[in-house]
Amino acid sequence: MRHLFQVKRRLKDAGTITGFIVDFSDSLVLFHTLDMDTFHLNGYSVIRKEDISHYRVFRKAEYWQFRAARHFHLKPAPPAGISVTSLPALLNSVADHFPLIAIHPEKTKPDACFIGSLTSMTERTFTIEDLDCNAEWTGPRRMRFGDVTKIEFGGGYEGALAVTAPRRVKTQR
Repeated sequence: MRHLFQVKRRLKDAGTITGFIVDFSDSLVLFHTLDMDTFHLNGYSVIRKEDISHYRVFRKAEYWQFRAARHFHLKPAPPAGISVTSLPALLNSVADHFPLIAIHPEKTKPDACFIGSLTSMTERTFTIEDLDCNAEWTGPRRMRFGDVTKIEFGGGYEGALAVTAPRRVKTQR
């Protein structure tokens, strides 16, 4: 948790993730994400280890990123109660602690991000109550675990949507 990482993934047009690794398992890596535009920690990202193609560690003063992280006193912290043992465990634990989850199925829909709250789960699929970019509920969206390449939660965007979306009845999982 002391070192700032930048990770490039194998997925086409997936970009990079920069942040502090705060937890990991055999299959998933949890980052406290660094917003490079504002140089502030902004939520969490979870990616699959299998998608990582390259990484850099900024742990020496020769890197401006290292010096900036020290200057701004960035203090990464693991989110309480979040499990990265598997994708189902991750989704359940995030749903228990955060109002919205951002789901990225970058292999099948590279430009799509679905945001919502978890409503149900089967062995191979899960369903979220989908929220569009206008903070309007659009109904249930079912997805396969195998299509998910990145999960985000606890960031400013998800938080803004959560507080501005109309209230809806919470369903049992």
